[in-house]
Amino acid sequence: MLKKILAVAIVVMVTSCLVVQAKTGEEDVNLKTGLVLYMPLDEGKGTSVADVSTNALEGTVKGKAKWIDGKFGKSLQFAGSSDHVLIGDDKVFHIESEITQAAWVKLDRLPSAHAVIFGTRAGGGGRNIGFGYGMNPGNGIKVWTNGKTGGFKDINDNKTKLKVGQWYYLAYTHTTGNGGLVRIFVNGTAIHEEESKNPVLPAANTSAVQIGTWGGEAWPGAVDEVRLWNRALNDAEIKFSMQLGAKEFATPVEPKNKLAVIWGQVKSSW
Repeated sequence: MLKKILAVAIVVMVTSCLVVQAKTGEEDVNLKTGLVLYMPLDEGKGTSVADVSTNALEGTVKGKAKWIDGKFGKSLQFAGSSDHVLIGDDKVFHIESEITQAAWVKLDRLPSAHAVIFGTRAGGGGRNIGFGYGMNPGNGIKVWTNGKTGGFKDINDNKTKLKVGQWYYLAYTHTTGNGGLVRIFVNGTAIHEEESKNPVLPAANTSAVQIGTWGGEAWPGAVDEVRLWNRALNDAEIKFSMQLGAKEFATPVEPKNKLAVIWGQVKSSW
């Protein structure tokens, strides 16, 4: 009887101390580590959007972007190249070595050309670009990588075909090591990896970050839960992050069935 009482007490103590963290194999993962930008896009009205990372940046809604229901809370719907969120250049965007971008997206129609989810490119017309990703109807998911002296390379998975009207969690990681390895994820699953031969570097002439378009390459649909890290998330982190909206980031949460796992471990020790 005493063991059962102690077991219940242990479970209560564990669940009361949970943070935004996932148990992935042998390591604890905190998704707030290295989080540079997180815009939930939950305002639902107005032209100002907040970054809820510790950097507390701000974005401005441009054009005729509309507030609609999102994957979590609200989101923004973009219809043309003038519709976007503009976030001023900041040193936190001058990322080196490793990067992860992720967002929930939905297409209202298939784009006829490149469509950008969010990113930044060099000012002054240079091609020493910064970071960004989106899709191309002929090449699937597209990630652009930055060369040291103006060189660049688009990484395309050449197979993903997104369906109109369906939400997808699209993410990628890029590391300077391993030949500039880029890994592309769809709904938490790695579906393509390729060496870019390029390092992770800021653009030669940095400029604003935009959500929903860049240089006329507009995303024809909705974007939600925009996230940027200055490190490469692993597979388990990517999969776990897609479970979380702004509320879960701000309040204690654990992966599904975490409590059942803890309880099973406690019972096995009786």
